[in-house]
Amino acid sequence: MRLRILILILFVITFSKCNYKNTPSFMGKIPNEIKFISTYNLEGEKFLDELIGVDNLHVFDSIMFLSTPSKDSIFQIISINSRKKITNLVKKGDGPNELNQALKPLSFAKKNNELLISFYSKARLGIFYLNLSKTINHKSTIFQDTINLEKVSEIYRAHQITDSEVFIDNLDFMNINQIYSIYNVEKNEIIHSDTAIISNLQSQGDIYMMATCTIFNKELKKYASGMIFQDQVNIYDLNSPKKSLAISSNKNISSLVENSQTIMPLKKEYYVDIREGQSKIFALYANQTRKDWATGDKPAEIHVIDWDGKPICKLTTKEKLLHFDIDKENNQLYGLTEKQEVIKYDLDQIPELAN
Repeated sequence: MRLRILILILFVITFSKCNYKNTPSFMGKIPNEIKFISTYNLEGEKFLDELIGVDNLHVFDSIMFLSTPSKDSIFQIISINSRKKITNLVKKGDGPNELNQALKPLSFAKKNNELLISFYSKARLGIFYLNLSKTINHKSTIFQDTINLEKVSEIYRAHQITDSEVFIDNLDFMNINQIYSIYNVEKNEIIHSDTAIISNLQSQGDIYMMATCTIFNKELKKYASGMIFQDQVNIYDLNSPKKSLAISSNKNISSLVENSQTIMPLKKEYYVDIREGQSKIFALYANQTRKDWATGDKPAEIHVIDWDGKPICKLTTKEKLLHFDIDKENNQLYGLTEKQEVIKYDLDQIPELAN
């Protein structure tokens, strides 16, 4: 009897270790399971239609910043108030004020009454800013204030924290891990570094599974990433890395290794976009195979959590959304559909989100 109990205990321990090894982790922790109590359906209205070549949108202040990588001008600026185009931005090319591709805007900020949009570019060796105010006034693309990061390799995202410090999300191609670092620009050195995600992946061809949709809150000094091929959202605390955590609404999470072994059309996609509004995290949740996500018309599901990883509510829409963003000033959510329409939703109709 004692022998059987001992064998059972050893089995449980062994199984637990194997299960832990195969469970996705962030900062060495297993994701916290969360449950949403409230789900709300958002009723939207068409804001823009007949858009051509638009594959993403970002909202700040009174403008909508549209990405149009297939066109000669790779960005468009739309006035939210008039719903009319203000200007096209950045001609595709190799000149000093040109880019080869549409980069993801990493932050929007006002400085000296001018609107600045930050980007990271490997070609430009760091973070640079598009001065939107001067660009519109001079009818010529004005880039400024490049922060040199040429000594750091394999950068996925980079955000300026202070005049002297930059947060860097680094993809470790050799070991297929994700590393978060604080880089001191004046000293030209990394002053803090954490291996945020250990993937256990073996093939460098799977590095794309580590790339995630991300947002950075400069005031809170927190960085969130919604993983596309992993059912979890990660929240990294720059001030207190040990308080960093991951959350998941799925009790039975498979590992990145298990997911990598599934053929591409059958791989499941989870968090396909992530944005911030009202100091909350909004994450677009696909929860279906890559094939179904590409060919289906499943209505959007958006998970809303706070920056401490606590669930707020779930939002659903009638439309399938590819991307979205939040107008923080007016508490509106704008979603981009497959038909290249922009739908506007009023978040004030949601008790937990109303201003």
